[in-house]
Amino acid sequence: MDPYGGWREITLTKTGFFHAEHDGNRWWFITPEGHAFLSFGINHYHEGWWTQEYNLDYWLESFGALRPGDVKWNEGFRKVANTDMKRLGINTLGWHTDAPMLTDKPKGAFVPYLRSYKPIILDHYRHPKEEAFMDVFAPEFEELCEETAQKVAGPYINDTMLLGYCMSDCPIFTDQDISAMEGSTSWSRILRNLGADAPGKKAYIQLIRERYPDISIFNNVYSTGFTLWDDLLKAEDWRPNQIPENPEEQADNLAFTLACVDRYYFVAEAAIRKVDPNHLFLGDKLNGNTDNLEQIVEVAARYVDVIVYQFYGSLSEQKSLLDRVVPKADLPFVNGDIGFSVPYEMMPVPHGPHAKDQAERAAWLMESCIGCFARPEFIGWHMCGIIDTWKTMPGKEQAQHQGLMTIKGEFYPEMEEAVKEISSELYQIAAGIEN
Repeated sequence: MDPYGGWREITLTKTGFFHAEHDGNRWWFITPEGHAFLSFGINHYHEGWWTQEYNLDYWLESFGALRPGDVKWNEGFRKVANTDMKRLGINTLGWHTDAPMLTDKPKGAFVPYLRSYKPIILDHYRHPKEEAFMDVFAPEFEELCEETAQKVAGPYINDTMLLGYCMSDCPIFTDQDISAMEGSTSWSRILRNLGADAPGKKAYIQLIRERYPDISIFNNVYSTGFTLWDDLLKAEDWRPNQIPENPEEQADNLAFTLACVDRYYFVAEAAIRKVDPNHLFLGDKLNGNTDNLEQIVEVAARYVDVIVYQFYGSLSEQKSLLDRVVPKADLPFVNGDIGFSVPYEMMPVPHGPHAKDQAERAAWLMESCIGCFARPEFIGWHMCGIIDTWKTMPGKEQAQHQGLMTIKGEFYPEMEEAVKEISSELYQIAAGIEN
């Protein structure tokens, strides 16, 4: 392997930074030295998950630290993470990593990693409300993207260990997304209710006029009484934030959503590439467990270098999803958040399909990784996650994350062996080489 974890058996274009490339048979990430790279990553290296009431004392003692964030804590955390990842063969810090001592200057990352670039925050778990859905057609959005890109990317333009920039985690785009996240909303429901001077409202009117040859037809669909299109343009808060009343409204919502997402990606991509033309733009992690991925992938593919999605499910379910969406985008795919779990008393409702025991969980992981990496478009699998979280952790009362290890860093033996086996055979699987 090269210093970035790339496979020297396949050499393609050397650019000095990570990029994605097709070799005529399949897609790969390509390391700065020009070698094929597959991202076998881990998520949720959140420093705060080591500082909970149930494990803080253990980790303070382990690191010889007095408090989280002191010199010994940072050094100990970094050393243990590096050791564990080498032990397992994990080669990437995934989308969800909130531990600056693992990635940020002055020491920088010891494996390839991702940086967060969020001009606006639409993460599903934050249940974004009306104020999150900024008018993406307004000049203020362009200014925000440029400011955010400069802040996020400016210091890392020449970081060769950086894979690229990612935005929100399963953002709320479609009506099905909203149904899955009660209390949220979307651009399609917000911008249509703005005033006549709002660029987003003007964009909505333009799209609706293209879809309805006469305003009387629109009135029939929406049970409204507008006389002129200009009346609709001036009308504020004319439509409640609710489930579409009929198929026509649902179709209108989707059409306008796609227009908004296109504008969102167009502006966000231009801003980040202006500041940093060296690294990959990955866009949002699209939700494969709603209709988000299938509806949005063609729009995202116009702007991103890699389609990153989240999908919790079996190999057969994942195969079915990929078979539907891959033809829509001539790009490589990464499952940026995926896990299987085994419930127990302190973690009764963990994310992901529930296995009966760790052996079955490990078998599911093996089957899925072998099946996915054998696909020519598939170049990354990021596991959820590294460490268990208990139901007593604030915010985890209703659902928890299971890691490869317990709250005190003890690896589940079956999972450790599975991860090691996958990492040792990753490139043989992808290249179709028989052992």
